[in-house]
Parts: sequence; structure tokens; C-alpha cells
Amino acid sequence: MLLEIRARSSIVAVALASCLAVPLAAQQQDVPTEFQSWQLPGWTFTPGMIFGTLYDSNVAVKYPDAVTGQTASDKLFQYQPFGQLEYFSPRTMFSSGYRGAIRRYFTLDELDGTDHDGYFSLRHLLSRRVTLFATENYMRVPTTDELQLNGVPFRRNGARYNAFAGGVEARLTRTIDFKTRYDLTWVDFVRKDTPTLTGGFVNGVRSSLSRRLTSRSSLGAEYGIRISDLNAGTKNLMFHEVGGVFEYRTGPLTNLEAAAGFAHLDDRVRNISRSGPYVRVGLTHRAERATLGLAFERSYVPSLSFGGTNQSQDVRGYLQMPLARNRFYVEESAAWRRTDPFETTLELPLTSIWIRTVGGYALQRWLRLEGYHQFTRQDTHFETGLISRHIVGVQVVVSQPMRIR
Repeated sequence: MLLEIRARSSIVAVALASCLAVPLAAQQQDVPTEFQSWQLPGWTFTPGMIFGTLYDSNVAVKYPDAVTGQTASDKLFQYQPFGQLEYFSPRTMFSSGYRGAIRRYFTLDELDGTDHDGYFSLRHLLSRRVTLFATENYMRVPTTDELQLNGVPFRRNGARYNAFAGGVEARLTRTIDFKTRYDLTWVDFVRKDTPTLTGGFVNGVRSSLSRRLTSRSSLGAEYGIRISDLNAGTKNLMFHEVGGVFEYRTGPLTNLEAAAGFAHLDDRVRNISRSGPYVRVGLTHRAERATLGLAFERSYVPSLSFGGTNQSQDVRGYLQMPLARNRFYVEESAAWRRTDPFETTLELPLTSIWIRTVGGYALQRWLRLEGYHQFTRQDTHFETGLISRHIVGVQVVVSQPMRIR
């Protein structure tokens, strides 16, 4: 049950390259996660399970029927066992977790299946001046609208995504800071009979050197290189990015970051190159009972492998309320992305929206009741090219952190 899109390009090969051409500093910002943390000192293990009933308004992830204007819908039962292991100390923050999902539809039982979501995060203060960090994220999802990859059409095609990152943050002198980060990202698709979805690998390194102007602000420069190996090696792209970075802290809990510069793309198969500007702005505010984040990005990095995106605009925001401090809590995340293809005869222009809302109430420390809503929408800017999907439901969460002595 796939979308009736017949783009003639290898869209995901292009999308993976352009998505990972996003400056890595933007990816380092805090983002909401489905794994809630109690952040207790020492070692803790949190087992749990989530079970509930959901309604899916577009199970096929298709355009509406040309006659009725409706999409196929169904209800489903979902069960999610999970576990999380954490360690917090003055020098080390470690967290890892896994969540599985078992989906059972009431009517369309051919759509039944299982999903997987796991992560790993480590941040260690090696000395007063040097911090090491590493992260790992893995997802297996049934539809591409659950992955916010740039330029990917929404369709019911199982996808696997893995991203690893590691690096160093160091204070070289009293006023000079250095950061470097390595990223390895892999995307693959379960169904191999869809030629427009190919996937591949992207390796990248980004480094920045900045000088503290005041106790609150710093100014510096960044350089990044990224090499892609897409569609079983038939599409090889190299990205170079050079720009300036600025950071300003309005207080101990509020941080503003901005960067701008030029990006250069080499298509090593076709021997073609392109250049264009990029800009990004990010704001993070941490309050006692909530964390708020907002980011904007505009990039011009054309991908010429079977056509590509020559301009991308992206707006993201989130609100997260920690369980340890709120009996009633809300998790909200939203993203809007517009991609305009460099070669319009080979790829579709896309405007995509992702909105996820979870509202909950803690009946007990170990028992929570939640309402859930997820909305995805994608417009190809053709007369019948609009796909929208609502997933709405209620779920019960049972979990209890346990100290490990």
C-alpha cells in the first residue's frame, strides 16, 4: 500500500545527502525524546510498558480517493515495553534505552507489525577543560512520515535509521573554545521494490573554533566536510561548509546560537559542483518545569544526483516538561520544512509538517494516563498531491525508576 508518487529520481538518495548537509551544530541542540528521565544521582533502571488504543485516519499513507475524497482508516491496539538505564554524577551523564512497539489493527490485520527504537548517550567531563560525548540512535518505523528526512515522500514503506555521533569539547585557553564532532548516519528501507527509495551512508566531521568576547557571548568560525555513499555506491557526493558562528547566553538557562556561511557540493560521479549560502538560528530556554526550543534553518545545497534540492527551509520547535517536577505535563514538538528541487523534471517539490502532542497526568509516581495526537501533512503542490494523517488515542504508562546500589 504505497503512495501513488512516480518521481523519477532516487529521492531518498538526494534527501539523505541534503538532510545531512544540515550543520551539525544544529543537530547538537536539545530535542524532545520519548524516553523520559528522572535524572536521579547514581545508577537507576526504569522498566515500563505503555498500552493503549489509537485511531489512524490514513493507514495506507495515500492521497484521498479521487471520487470520495476519503482515505482508508482503522483503529489499532498498541503495546510498548521499554527499559532505560541511567547514571548521573558530577562528571558523567550516561543514558540508554530501548522501546519496542507491537501494533495490532482491528480490521486491516495485514498492517500488523513491530517497531523498534533505541538510543545511547554519554557525556563525560574528562578534565576541567575537556568533555567527551557520544550518542547513538536507532529507529525502525512502518512509514516514512515518521522520519523527518529532508525531501522524502510520505508512504507506507518500512524504514530503518541509525545515527552515531561522537566528539570533543575543549577550552584551549581562558577565552578560546574548540569543538569537533564526527557523524555517521545510515538509512535503509524494508521494501526493495521501490526504486525511488534507496538510502545509504553519510560520514561527516565538523569543527569550530571560537573566542569568548564577554562572559555571555562568543564569536568564531566553523568548517565541515561530509562524504555520502548512496544507492549502493552509485551516488557519491562531497559537501564542504565554511562559516561563522555566534553564541550568546542571556542567562544561565537561555542560549542563542547563530551561524552563516557558504556550502559547496561536489558530485564526484558527474563531475559537477554547486555552491550556495546557508544560515541557521537556534534558541533554547530551560525553566524549572519546562524546556523550550526553537530553530530556523535555510540552506542552498543543490544535490545533482538525479536532480536535487537547491533550497530548503526548516522551522522546528518543542516544549518538554520533565516528569520529576510535574504531575500534569505536556510534550509538544512541531516541524515545518519546504524543499524546492533544483531539477523540477526529476523530483517533486515538497512542503511537509510534523506535529506531535502528548498530554498526561501522573495518577501515581508509577502510573500515568496520557492523550496522544500525531499529525503529518505533505503537499507536492499538484492538484491531488496532498497527504495528511492523524493518529489520535489514549494510553496508560506504567513505569518506576529503581536505584541500583
